[in-house]
Amino acid sequence: MVELYIVRHGETDTNFEGRINGMSTDKPLNAKGIEQVKELKKNLDINQFDEVYSSPLKRAMETAQILNDGVHEIKQDKRLYEADYGSWDGLTEKEMRAKHPDAFDENNYLLPNYTQYAKDGEEYDHVYQRVEEFMNDMAKKGDEKIMVVCHGFISRSFLKVVTGAQNISNIIQPKNAGVSKYTISKSGNRYLNYYGRIKDVD
Repeated sequence: MVELYIVRHGETDTNFEGRINGMSTDKPLNAKGIEQVKELKKNLDINQFDEVYSSPLKRAMETAQILNDGVHEIKQDKRLYEADYGSWDGLTEKEMRAKHPDAFDENNYLLPNYTQYAKDGEEYDHVYQRVEEFMNDMAKKGDEKIMVVCHGFISRSFLKVVTGAQNISNIIQPKNAGVSKYTISKSGNRYLNYYGRIKDVD
């Protein structure tokens, strides 16, 4: 049985400012984000994990480094990059929602049709595909407990891929430093154990 713990990075200034925080917005954690991750660390025993994977972006790597505390090699995987929002990356959600309200759902998350307006924006199906490929590779690990540090939309994508949810808007983003757990059985079945916890992580 493979156990996957999907961790969203701690807060960045761009999160705080309500900016579209994608692949090209490579900011470090802010002071609150560092504290969020340190608080999560109290609920995680890194010595119980076999491997640690992270998105290469600063906010994810910094989160992984705090949680890992030098115990494991942190393996960077480009499939864990946040979605690439193209020309919208770094712009405020408020500004873009005013210009293109049809590209946002009622929770102010970007809809798949945002790519009609954002130049070079990554299609959501491509994000789901790289998450699917990553999970397929993790399924081959055997009996391992694996920490995966990534991003908000990637966390939502893991849930969509595992559950087969049709509408990404039905999946709320976990809070910064929130953890979701999935298990993959030896037969290849995938299970959701919990989603977006900030305490009682086991």
